[in-house]
Amino acid sequence: MELMKGVHVIETYATTTLLVDDRLVLIDTSADADGGKVLDYFAKIKIKPKDLSTIFITHTHPDHVGGLAAIKHGSPAKVASSRIEADFIARRRVYDGPPGVQRHPGTPVDVLLDDGQLHDGLRVIFTPGHTRGSMSLLDESRSLCIAGDAVNNESGLRPMPDPYNVDPKQHRASIKKLATFHFENVVMGHGTPIVGGASAKIAELAKRV
Repeated sequence: MELMKGVHVIETYATTTLLVDDRLVLIDTSADADGGKVLDYFAKIKIKPKDLSTIFITHTHPDHVGGLAAIKHGSPAKVASSRIEADFIARRRVYDGPPGVQRHPGTPVDVLLDDGQLHDGLRVIFTPGHTRGSMSLLDESRSLCIAGDAVNNESGLRPMPDPYNVDPKQHRASIKKLATFHFENVVMGHGTPIVGGASAKIAELAKRV
């Protein structure tokens, strides 16, 4: 669905977000089985994978990176991730956190991102703890945060369940960090997007964790 002008939220196992303006940017690619769903959505709104400029991966979990190889196939888009996650996404290193051994096809990361960096119109916010190098992205022009798994909104706004966090304490520190930024809207990997007053709600959560 189109959540707001130029922001498409593709309902896959872990939410995939497509930004459409003078460039096409994809954030996360969901699970391997969902790669086709993302491509079908592209066809429905009449865009082609070859027109993507950047594919951002917020973190290396299979429900966010599994569809990358299928979507990247035939697309000149640059793959971008935090510097810390890049070798896990490419499968050059074995990821040591939950949920266990990774089986996604390794895809090289073209752009290694640092905290605070601006790339293809999005501000990088490192939000580690869910994985070693998880990140969120801020689209200041739309007052939109794409939080990946920095927060969860499946049964109310809360942290991700700790069995899936490599460092639960660091994960909560990242929620507090995210609460220092201002944005009206947030899309997260799991749960309903928040349109209006989003950073205030995350600030409330940060006080409780």
